[in-house]
Amino acid sequence: MTKNKSRSSNKLFVIFVSIFCIMLCISFAELFSSLITTSGMSNIKDSEIKQNSFTLYAISLYSTETEALAKENAVLARRHGGAGFIWQGEDKFYVLASCYENNSDATKVKENLQTGGTTCEVIELKFDALAISSTVTGQEKTALEQSLQCYKNLYKQLYDLSVSIDTNLLTEIQAKVSLSDITSNFSKIQSNFNALLNSKLTASILEVKLSLENVEEILESLEQFSSSETPYTSMVKYSYFNILDEYVKLQKKI
Repeated sequence: MTKNKSRSSNKLFVIFVSIFCIMLCISFAELFSSLITTSGMSNIKDSEIKQNSFTLYAISLYSTETEALAKENAVLARRHGGAGFIWQGEDKFYVLASCYENNSDATKVKENLQTGGTTCEVIELKFDALAISSTVTGQEKTALEQSLQCYKNLYKQLYDLSVSIDTNLLTEIQAKVSLSDITSNFSKIQSNFNALLNSKLTASILEVKLSLENVEEILESLEQFSSSETPYTSMVKYSYFNILDEYVKLQKKI
C-alpha cells in the first residue's frame, strides 16, 4: 500500500514538473516572439532621406536665346573635345564644355581657353537638395540614400575619367575598362534599390526608380559609344552633364 502511494506521488510529481516545463517553454517562446516583433518594428522609422544641395562651375562656350543656334554650336564643341551639352537657363541656352567642383579650377580652364583664343565664361550650376520622407527600415534607408547620392558621385567619377583621358593618363580602351567598373558599381546600387523598395513604391520612390533607369540608359549609351568624328572624352563629359540634368528633373518631381 505504501509503495502504491509512493508511486502515485512520484507520478503526480512528474506530471506537475512536465506541465511546469511546458508552461515555461510557452512563456519563453512568447517572450522571444515579442522581442523579435518589437525589434523589427523599432527598425522601421519615419526618415528623411536626403542629398544636400551643391554647386558646380561649368565652362560655357556659347550662350544664345535660340535652341537651334545652340545645337549648331554644340556639334562644334563636341568635335573639339568639349561636352557640347545644352543647358537651359532662365532666359538662355548655354553650350557647356566641362564642369568643376571648384570655381578656381573652372577659372583656370577659362583663362587657358581665352589665352588660346576661345571665348568662354564660367557659369554656376546650382542643384537643390533631393529629399524624401518615408517609413523605412535601416537597410531601405541606406538603399535610398545611395540612390539619391549616385548622381553627384557619378558626375565625380566621370569627371575624373575625362581628366584622365585629356591628360593622357588613360587610353580610350583603358578608359572604357574604368567605365565598366563605374557602371558595375551603379548597377549594384540600382539592384539593391529594386530588391528592397519595389514593394514600397510611393509616388516619390517611384520617381527615383524611373530616374535610375534613365541614368542606366545614359551609362549604357556611353559604354556603346563609338565615333570617328567625336572624341571619346566629349561623350564622357556629355554623359555627366546628362546625369546632372537627370538630377534636376528628379528634384522637380519629388
